[in-house]
Amino acid sequence: MERLSDLIDPALRSLGVRGRVREVQVREVFDEVVGPALAPMCRAISLERGVVLVGVANTSLSHQLHLDSVRLVAMLNERLGVSAVRRLRFTTLEA
Repeated sequence: MERLSDLIDPALRSLGVRGRVREVQVREVFDEVVGPALAPMCRAISLERGVVLVGVANTSLSHQLHLDSVRLVAMLNERLGVSAVRRLRFTTLEA
């Protein structure tokens, strides 16, 4: 018997939507990974080739998250159940 998760990923890939589905999954778990104190000040914008673009409220938060990026990447991948995220890239959100 095959696991459902072993069937879904190839099906999504064949439909050409696996990347977009993974991006939505990253957005959904991002707030939980950064925690309730930081979540209102940042958000996952996109996922492209393993790089998550994170919008932040200011450069200080960008620096703080960059310092903690190895742990955040590991937590995102753990929550996703696959190694979809390789690194984080930060941009300041418009006010």
